[in-house]
Amino acid sequence: MPGPTERTANVRRRNGSKHDKTGCLTCRYRRKKCTFNTFPICGDCKRLNLECIREPTRQILPTASTSTMASISQWKDSQVDGKSDKFKRRAAMKFYVTVLSQLLTVSEQNNCFLSAFLPMTLESPALADALVAWSAGHLSSHDNRYRTTALEARSTALRSLTLSLSSRTISSSEVNAATSLVLMTSEVCLGYHTQWYNHLIGTKDIIMSTQYPESMEYPRKWGPDALKQSTEGQWILRNFAYHDILGSVTLGKPPLIPSSYLWDISDVVDTYLGVAFGVLLIISDISCLEPLELVADLISSNTLTERLSGRFLSIEHRLKNWECPPGTTSSLESLAYTYRSSALIYLYRRTLRELRSQRNSLDIQCGYAIRDLHSKIQAEVSAVLNHTAGIPSSAIVESALLFPLFIAGGEVTDHSHMAMIRSRLELMLRKRHFRNISQALEVLEGLWEQRNISQSTVDYFDWKDVIDQHDGVLLLT
Repeated sequence: MPGPTERTANVRRRNGSKHDKTGCLTCRYRRKKCTFNTFPICGDCKRLNLECIREPTRQILPTASTSTMASISQWKDSQVDGKSDKFKRRAAMKFYVTVLSQLLTVSEQNNCFLSAFLPMTLESPALADALVAWSAGHLSSHDNRYRTTALEARSTALRSLTLSLSSRTISSSEVNAATSLVLMTSEVCLGYHTQWYNHLIGTKDIIMSTQYPESMEYPRKWGPDALKQSTEGQWILRNFAYHDILGSVTLGKPPLIPSSYLWDISDVVDTYLGVAFGVLLIISDISCLEPLELVADLISSNTLTERLSGRFLSIEHRLKNWECPPGTTSSLESLAYTYRSSALIYLYRRTLRELRSQRNSLDIQCGYAIRDLHSKIQAEVSAVLNHTAGIPSSAIVESALLFPLFIAGGEVTDHSHMAMIRSRLELMLRKRHFRNISQALEVLEGLWEQRNISQSTVDYFDWKDVIDQHDGVLLLT
């Protein structure tokens, strides 16, 4: 009979625990079981006020570092040669799932282009056709055989959407709004920069006419409140707001729907913006400010401006004190802070334009305020570039950098900064082939060239002047 020592030696000990492979790295380093493995911060790290560090997720689909051309080549190699319309539609939808949807999101875990839009196509042929049209249109820039497929799918989607608009159910309103948004976004990505706004207005009308039926527990709900009753509806509202609010910046007008409807659905990791959706709401507030509200804190000329004072300083304070939520990944954090700085640039440049119009009557006051605002703008331009430098070209969040890079590019005065912005936009264009990126770069190149020729200060020539000269409407999404 073996002794106690021998029996102990024969016992097989299990290394580690069942929490090791899914727990946080902080608990592993402390050699503790990550028992309360909640996300994004586990229970033990929260209790001990420790930084909860997670392993980066492994990617199965191509990363953003793979160029669009390489992804397309890889995708085409997997296809069986076919010429029928059905084959091309199927191939276009597969391209949407495996390539295009990955080029649009900043978060693989929260990619509503897959998790929301794809299930909705089961009940909406119009949305399915819109997705095929978008994907085939993108493919047609590399393979001309898909051009007819894109045009036919788009035509069918528009007809189907027109017929379904008469339905007033909450489900039909969701898919109709989604279809209109996809048609609008495809216009932007394919470079048809004069038509997207009509689709945006149409989406707004669908949203505002939506109604959620009355029940024993809840009264009847209308408009955005009706769509908030489902996760798909909330995504549609955020999707619309993203284009509506950023569109208001280049259009120079308030958003179609004021942002107050978004406050209770913005605390998420958004497909388009990650954790920066709160900054988007402040950008909406800036677009809604009247000219005198912008300058009232900087000049004190009459009773009217005194009554309007506080708006500029309040928004500036909100932006400067905005922070990312705890547990935000470094790439999403860098992206969010590029949006915060670009929002401050937007606030300052709108104020500058109004001060220039006041300069004759208040020359001394305006001159001091203009110099101060120029200094603040250059500080935020540097912040945008610094945070952008912290985002690797392989990071998926790079898809959302167009807006901050353009806003900063419109104010740069240093040629090295121009070169940095040009290089990053060209890299994004080579990967994604979205035409609004090339249009934004053309506007910036025209602006920089005009400033070099005129040798004037940034007071006298603006990117809005370049856009107006081209009779286009640029959308930076």
